[in-house]
Amino acid sequence: MTSIESKKDTVYALIAMCYNRTTNKGRIAFRTRSCGRNLVIIRTGVTLMILQRYMDLPKFVSLLQTKSIYLAKMAAFDDALEGGLTVSDFFKVSNAPKTFDFAFNLAWPSYNESQDEREERSTAAHKAQNELRERKFETLFGVYQCDEAEQLFPICKQWLYVSCWHQSPHECSAMWKIYGSDKNSVCIFTTVEKLKASIATSNLFKNIDFREVNYISHIDHEFSIDPISPFIAKSKPYTFENEFRVVAWNENIDLTMSSVNSEVGALLGVKLETLIDKIVVSPYSDPWFKNSVKQLCNELGVSVDVIDSEIRMEPIKGFYDALSHLDKLV
Repeated sequence: MTSIESKKDTVYALIAMCYNRTTNKGRIAFRTRSCGRNLVIIRTGVTLMILQRYMDLPKFVSLLQTKSIYLAKMAAFDDALEGGLTVSDFFKVSNAPKTFDFAFNLAWPSYNESQDEREERSTAAHKAQNELRERKFETLFGVYQCDEAEQLFPICKQWLYVSCWHQSPHECSAMWKIYGSDKNSVCIFTTVEKLKASIATSNLFKNIDFREVNYISHIDHEFSIDPISPFIAKSKPYTFENEFRVVAWNENIDLTMSSVNSEVGALLGVKLETLIDKIVVSPYSDPWFKNSVKQLCNELGVSVDVIDSEIRMEPIKGFYDALSHLDKLV
């Protein structure tokens, strides 16, 4: 075998080693001209749900210093539809439609109503009133009378705390621009499993749940019987966010006695070494920013890779350019 053929085989072996480190399933075959051998590369592994959290520098520093993720009060969210009822669910939960029906069909006598008809209507009206009084709806904070639904249901958002994450194995340019709008921002990568495992025991919340967000029409959608459903739903224009949520609350809150929550958010302790897979710096950041992030992590005892954004990658112009990226294949 010539030295050129030997070098080619070395390159192909290197490619094979890099591909064997990947996690996607598949099969790729190469054929060398020098020795006529087929090089078959098999990719195996399990796909995990990868999460991202985009944040500016102050929020990132807070995460490292407090070792906590910030959960915002849901009532402070900009989207007014979020955590609200759909048309169908309003008719199911509220007593208003049934009260309207009662007023028009049972409360008022009909023309030329007989004594027997009046007594029959009165009996039906009394029964309908009792049924209305007994109707109840379930919330994350217990069961309440449907007569109070319109007043109490929005109060739920006062006592729900949420941390929002973006689901994707790849960076999202739109998310950088919206949630990492400051040019010196970062994106934390983790997985659902690591996020769950990282959260320490909390004395602040009795209830913590992890859910994917559903994107719905608030006109024709109907929620499931799960009382958390309205609070893990957003309208369809927000589909691009592909959101995953940590939702926390205390089920012993009495909504009739606690209509306003003065807190704007809460901190939930996490184990940073479990939570963070890697940190990606914004593609729009200053040249000094990446090293500053590395130094900050080292000073606070957080051992994690800090890398450049894929958006900053230079175009592949030749073989050695391509070869230099083989160890990053996934």
